Amino acid sequence: MTDSAAADPGDAAQWWQAYCLAENDEVDELRRRADRGDNHARRQLACWLAERSRAQEAAAVIRPLADAGEDIAQLWLARWLAHCDQAGELRQRADAGNDHALAELAGWLAAQHRFDELHELISANQGRAAQLASWRTRLGYIDVTRVFADVGDDDASRQLARWLARRGQTDELRQRANAGDRHAQQQLADR
Repeated sequence: MTDSAAADPGDAAQWWQAYCLAENDEVDELRRRADRGDNHARRQLACWLAERSRAQEAAAVIRPLADAGEDIAQLWLARWLAHCDQAGELRQRADAGNDHALAELAGWLAAQHRFDELHELISANQGRAAQLASWRTRLGYIDVTRVFADVGDDDASRQLARWLARRGQTDELRQRANAGDRHAQQQLADR
C-alpha cells in the first residue's frame, strides 16, 4: 500500500474491493468500476486479463493510466505491447522518452534477431545508454553484447573480447583488435 492509500482509508478500501473482485473473477464489476474511473479496478482488471493470456486487452485497459504518466502502468503496458509484437507503439513510446518502452523494444528486437535495428536504437539513444546497458547485462545474449560493443560501450567491448578469447574465436578477435578495440588487443597479447 502506498503512503497516499494509508493516508486515505477510502482509497485503501477501494483498492481492497478491486483486489477482491479480481480474486473472485468478478470481471464485469471490475469493468464497470474501471469505466467509472476507479483506477484500482482498472489495474486489477488489466492484471486479471494478462494472467489469462489476454495481453492485448490488458494493454488497452491500462493504456489510459500509462498515458497519464503512471510509472507502473507504463511498465506493464510496455511489457504487454512487446508480448503482442506491437513494436510500432513501443517505438513511439520509446521515442517519447518512456524508458520502459525503450527497454522492452530493445528486448523485442533482440529476441527477433533484428540486430541492425537494435544497433540503430542504441545509437539513437546514447543519452539513455546507462539504462540500456543495464538491460544488456540482464539479457546475456552475445549478439546483443556485440551490438553494444560496436556502438562504443566499453564494458560490452571488454566482455565480448573475453568471450571471443575463451571460445577461441581469434578471427573476430583479430578483426576487432585491428579496428582499434583495446580489449581485443589485450586478449590477443595475453594469448
